Amino acid sequence: MQAQQIDNRLQGLLHGMGVRQTALTDHMHFTRDLGLDSLDITDLLLQVEIDFGVHITDQEWWKLETVGQLKDYLAEERKFD
Repeated sequence: MQAQQIDNRLQGLLHGMGVRQTALTDHMHFTRDLGLDSLDITDLLLQVEIDFGVHITDQEWWKLETVGQLKDYLAEERKFD
């Protein structure tokens, strides 16, 4: 999967959660910058797993604090697609 595809799909998920696409950059922190609370983050995790067909362990998920970190993780997990 190409980086642009990951970016577009992730932006779509976040937009569905009320995050403006124009405000989305790789350095944005999920809680501090995007205002997601723990319930929002759990919802995002489930949506990402379904949409991208990956399983992210709790230990890995809580290491992913920014949009860019999540994109990099997904690119690595989906590099053989």
